[in-house]
Amino acid sequence: MILRRILEALVSLITLCALTFFLLKFWPGGPFDDESPLNPLVKKNLEDTWALNQGLGAQALAYLKSLASGNLGWSMTQPGQSVGEIIGEGLSQTLSLNLFSLLVVFILGFAIALALNLKPGTWLEKFLNAFILACISLPSLFLGPLLIWIFALKLDWLPVAFLDNPLSYILPVVTLSLRPTASVARILNSALKEAQTTDYMRTAHAKGLSAFQALRKHALRNSILPLLGYAGTLIVGLFSGSFIVEILFSVKGLGAAFVFAIENRDETVILGLAIFYGFLLIVISALLDVLILMADPRLREEKR
Repeated sequence: MILRRILEALVSLITLCALTFFLLKFWPGGPFDDESPLNPLVKKNLEDTWALNQGLGAQALAYLKSLASGNLGWSMTQPGQSVGEIIGEGLSQTLSLNLFSLLVVFILGFAIALALNLKPGTWLEKFLNAFILACISLPSLFLGPLLIWIFALKLDWLPVAFLDNPLSYILPVVTLSLRPTASVARILNSALKEAQTTDYMRTAHAKGLSAFQALRKHALRNSILPLLGYAGTLIVGLFSGSFIVEILFSVKGLGAAFVFAIENRDETVILGLAIFYGFLLIVISALLDVLILMADPRLREEKR
């Protein structure tokens, strides 16, 4: 099982590298194209240095040799900056933003789902269902500027850029986490409602457990599996969504570095970031598969 997952991860990563490499090569323009104010001789020397005037096979082979030695290369448009240094500089900002957002997603999502099951048919259920619908309907590209306009420009309560103090995390984390929070709450709410009809929940109530105790001790534990299945999509969505959020709030993370590299057609940085993101998400996906197998004994029996 583990060996098969490792092989699948390797195939996925190799496919990602190949697709990114060849798509870049067929993309019109380049970091040293005719729009750049360079002397033709200087431009030719730069193309020779980066092997851009060689065939695709030679370029691919040179890049593979570089990867095999653990070197992601150097930036074409940022002199003296290696791709590893660019990733290192942006990684802490991106990870902190995504980890705080993930924490908010699960805490708030669990709280909403529990409240919906503890207070059915009340005004609170109607309010929370409306809140979930609103969050799912609001994309980050609309929500972010709206929060900036209200809380930064009009009320002047919160900073609007960078992640240099605790208050500066509030707006980007809220922008990034509200939509996935609604999805988590909806999935967990459905699983809890289904669990309410099971024999073990009826037995728990017959033993005198309160509604909250029955949910916490029995229903919640058995409703985690659907969330684990959604966790991979959730994490991928957070990382991809952080691209937009980092641009909106001037966060110097990997998303901003990726967008800057695309704007300047910095091929080595684009390739390096694509490989890093791919490796990170593939590892996370493999770990989640293991967690799902641990959480559901029936799946372990099927794999044998």
